[in-house]
Amino acid sequence: MEYLHYAYEKLFGAGSQINGTQCSSHTPRKVICFGNVLLDRIVKLEDPELLKRYDLKMGSKGEMELEKLNQLALDAANSSHCLTNPGGSALNTVRILKQLGTDALFFGAVGADKHAEQLRSIFEERGIDAKLQTVDSSHTGQCVCLMYNDNPTLYANIGASALYSLEPFKHAVIHEGETFLRPVERRQIVYIEGFFVPKREEVCVYIMHHLIRERRRMALNLSAPYIVKNHTQTIMQLALRAFFIFGNRQEFEELVKATGHTSIDELAEKLLEGGNIKVILITNGSKGVQIITNYVEEQSAAGPIIFEDYRAQQVDELVDATGAGDSFVAGFLHAWLERRSLSESIRIATNVAAKVVTQVGCNLPQT
Repeated sequence: MEYLHYAYEKLFGAGSQINGTQCSSHTPRKVICFGNVLLDRIVKLEDPELLKRYDLKMGSKGEMELEKLNQLALDAANSSHCLTNPGGSALNTVRILKQLGTDALFFGAVGADKHAEQLRSIFEERGIDAKLQTVDSSHTGQCVCLMYNDNPTLYANIGASALYSLEPFKHAVIHEGETFLRPVERRQIVYIEGFFVPKREEVCVYIMHHLIRERRRMALNLSAPYIVKNHTQTIMQLALRAFFIFGNRQEFEELVKATGHTSIDELAEKLLEGGNIKVILITNGSKGVQIITNYVEEQSAAGPIIFEDYRAQQVDELVDATGAGDSFVAGFLHAWLERRSLSESIRIATNVAAKVVTQVGCNLPQT
């Protein structure tokens, strides 16, 4: 038994559960999230020279070799103030959900290094529930966000996150599922960030086929155009199974192109055909949010497809737009789980995002 406890702590970290031993999440959360675990370094640039030196397009997102990423962070920090935070898209959403009053459980992987220890300490301090696999052979993921003129340029090396393993997770579902999965007749959201898809396609497929049914519903975030372009098949599999699909206009336009459709409207109709009930949310910065859906009400058959536009909440002082999409998701899911209407859930989501972008990093202002 001691060996099993040791093995589980190595895979999931202290606080996991086996044979009744208590973990940090002793009751199933309404939201469980899958994503990359990153130690974020956010730097506000005074000029774009550093971007030019590293041949980075302003506003771009991507992955970078670790040594180059660390050098980029060092060069940036030498000339500007650097803020360090736990990061990753789904983890940002978990943190905002927590601040809003909806506890979530996060699944991811870290290395066996000081950054993992630092993150675990932060999670414990902030009351964030996480089941983390530990990968001895890799480093904890890192991200550098360079802010210039309120336009984030974001590059990451996801490290251990890419090695999140299916078999330990399957074991957890079989033997511990009741500790994090609600009964299928009760509302629960299983949220997957698009950044989680590369190298973990089989984990995503397992989640899709074994966790999602009835009122336990999937929410998918497209995350970035390059994710959509390079992993179109898996993204479309997830999109067809998802109840909620989040993304900005550029990400949906990339999905249109990658799947051979002619417009977002045509793509949405394809996703909704055959009575598939979905809520598709397309964010467009300061221009607002478009919703495309055939949802009528809970446990009702699909209705006609509707297209509606909502204005964005006005922001008086934009500081950092990095976490706008992640916080929008958090605000929406929080409201949805409180049984708010779609329109009210969108209003709450835009309000949350408008508050978060007035802060550095993905954080709600202290009240």
